[in-house]
Amino acid sequence: MRRFALLVLCGALCGCGPNGCSTTPPPLAGSSITGAGPSNPEQVKAADYSILFVGNSHTSMHDIPGLVARMIRHRHPEKTVVTRTLGVAFLEDAARSPEYREEVANRPWKQVVLQAQKISMSGKVEYSRAEGIELAKAAKARGADVFFYAEWGLRGVDGDGAKQEKVYLEMAAESGTRVACVRRAWEKALAERPDLPLYAPDGNHQAELGAFLTAAVLFGALTGESPTVLADFPYPNTDAATRKLLTDAAAETVR
Repeated sequence: MRRFALLVLCGALCGCGPNGCSTTPPPLAGSSITGAGPSNPEQVKAADYSILFVGNSHTSMHDIPGLVARMIRHRHPEKTVVTRTLGVAFLEDAARSPEYREEVANRPWKQVVLQAQKISMSGKVEYSRAEGIELAKAAKARGADVFFYAEWGLRGVDGDGAKQEKVYLEMAAESGTRVACVRRAWEKALAERPDLPLYAPDGNHQAELGAFLTAAVLFGALTGESPTVLADFPYPNTDAATRKLLTDAAAETVR
């Protein structure tokens, strides 16, 4: 069984006065709102893109939610983007979380991204998928467009990414939702350039460049646009040729 660090990032400020009225103004065009505490329902409703991320360190490392928001704003500077991330070890933890239930039941999130299904490395243990499926169904029932985000798999372990993706695809089929198949983009990019430092040194998590590719796939899934439009996205320590290779790989994955 994989071990994940529990990292929590929270976005979208909430402020209510003594009479229950919000004291936080709607988001400004082109802004991405971050902060601590529960999200503000009015900001979530007013935003052009309001995205709730649920995941572990594969979501939070290098701030993939924030990176996705910056990509959307790069493409559409006139749009408002609100994101919030609920950090969990596994999706089963989110299923027990009053915080998740509050966000889904009382915030009109337009999109929800779920990651962190517990999956056996050996394949000999079948962990419950019911909790993740119910999370997806609950968000979909509230009107959100829901995606499972399938990770890339462990470096050097043949078939690990495909095994994880299969689990998410089956969960999506049962919940009537979709999957952002990140591992396919990683494999396409590494087939072109095996030297690309997509992995962190632990061979499990994403490095800075891997976060860019992952966020590009999620951008395509969430917006319906080809990630090739991100070839000019400013990103540290990345040249134009590498950005084009990565955005092309992401585009082939979400096409």
